[in-house]
Amino acid sequence: MFPHFSPAFQAFVAPAQARSEIWRTILGLVLVFAIFLLTTLLLGLGTAFLGEYIEPGLGQSLMHEVEEGRTIFATFAMLFLIATMIPALWLILKFLHKRPLHTLLGPTGTVNWRLWRGAAAIILILAAIDATTTVLTTELLQQMPLIKWLTWLAPALILLFLQTTAEEMVFRGYLQQQLAARFKSRWAWWVLPSVIFGLAHYNPTLFGGNAWIIVAVTTLMGMILADVTARFGSLSAAMGLHFANNLVVMLFLNSPGQLSGMSFYLYSVDMQSAQMKTAMLISLAAMLVGYGIFMLIMRRRRL
Repeated sequence: MFPHFSPAFQAFVAPAQARSEIWRTILGLVLVFAIFLLTTLLLGLGTAFLGEYIEPGLGQSLMHEVEEGRTIFATFAMLFLIATMIPALWLILKFLHKRPLHTLLGPTGTVNWRLWRGAAAIILILAAIDATTTVLTTELLQQMPLIKWLTWLAPALILLFLQTTAEEMVFRGYLQQQLAARFKSRWAWWVLPSVIFGLAHYNPTLFGGNAWIIVAVTTLMGMILADVTARFGSLSAAMGLHFANNLVVMLFLNSPGQLSGMSFYLYSVDMQSAQMKTAMLISLAAMLVGYGIFMLIMRRRRL
């Protein structure tokens, strides 16, 4: 282990030390996404077949729903598919790295709920301020009756927790641990996983010319989550931050499009417009300011 790492970060990375060969890490990451794609294909074919068996044309209709992502079914399907990366990670860690899944969470192997709740609360407070501005300046559309939204809220929260946990386990757990166990450079264990995380959100079909700004925003978010993970030596804070961020977007206030099916309110915005570009740049600047404040607060907790 590299002595310049803090004790907290060393303890977080330690489980990956024994089998940190780069070929294992690359193979493990490829297998996680291969299993994810295979699961997506199989569930897609199963949905189409079952739908057509129940009623001609239903299977094709369900597949179109998922592709557009604007219904509750589509949102749940996508969240579930991303969550399947957790059992994929379990398999890769068990057979390729000979260590249990819970080692991705940190030295205790459990979620620090106090840290999780504190991180989530910070995002929810910032989101409340941002939502107030949106409500005052933008016309909102209530997508569904309150009773219907509340009916589906519990399964939505469970799937959202699993989806955000899966992404954190892959990028800030598995990839960050494996690379930090092998390389002392922050470019390897901090920047590289964050860039991959950002590129995973590249969607020119939805965002057009703004797609690379979305990549920049999510890359910065990935770097913040990775830094938080390293400083606390635990995945819990990053999990809480990620969950709260997606909670606001997917369940409360969203624009029509992918994963908007469970959002209580919708607001109209052209994802490819200059207005969207400006909003994303403001978001990028706000994240930098927030991260700067975090760094001042955490200046004594070295990496």
